[in-house]
Amino acid sequence: MASADQNSRDHVAQSIATYDAIAENYHLTATPDLRAWKESSMRRFAAYLPGNAILVPGCGDGRDSRYLRDLGLRVASFDLSQSMLEIAKRFDPKGDYRLLDFRDIKRLGASYDGIWASGCLYHLTKPEFARCIVDCRSLLSVDGIFYLTMKEGAGERFEKQPGPRYPGGVEARERLRGKRFYAYYGRDELIELLAGFDVLHEQRVIPSEGGFELWLRRTE
Repeated sequence: MASADQNSRDHVAQSIATYDAIAENYHLTATPDLRAWKESSMRRFAAYLPGNAILVPGCGDGRDSRYLRDLGLRVASFDLSQSMLEIAKRFDPKGDYRLLDFRDIKRLGASYDGIWASGCLYHLTKPEFARCIVDCRSLLSVDGIFYLTMKEGAGERFEKQPGPRYPGGVEARERLRGKRFYAYYGRDELIELLAGFDVLHEQRVIPSEGGFELWLRRTE
């Protein structure tokens, strides 16, 4: 019988296997509407920062990391999908991209002025997410900024088919199929887990599948 830890690792392994398989087509999600929205969010994030050293977990193909660097920030990025990292390095050979699991984030042992966690932390189970929030806070400098997006709903489960509002339309939904694990949250449930942070700004993600978009500042 598999241990609880093994089952936990397996859900991430399955999601990463899917991202490895779809990596070469993942650019289909970078629609003009979504990129305009996300770049506006990144400019807001940059304006809140107390310094210029930031961490981008779950960086995928590096599209956000490149834009954040263009804003004058010093960016360190990581992902657990080797295929995604290969694409990121192909487009940005001088960038800082590492292979790392979210759940091992404390291994970085550095201090950052901001953490940009877009479209990634909802792949953790709810207990894993709670621990990751504590770990992220420990990596932030005084007044450090934590940005994250999370899916709205209830429960946690594997899904194989992107929904009707998945960015990129029909072609993306066909080419980016694959079994991925997602956790869903109600607002009150999510805010309760974000103890140790002040909410600076909050909005819903409009040009995709929706969900929460939060800019947080670390409290003392």
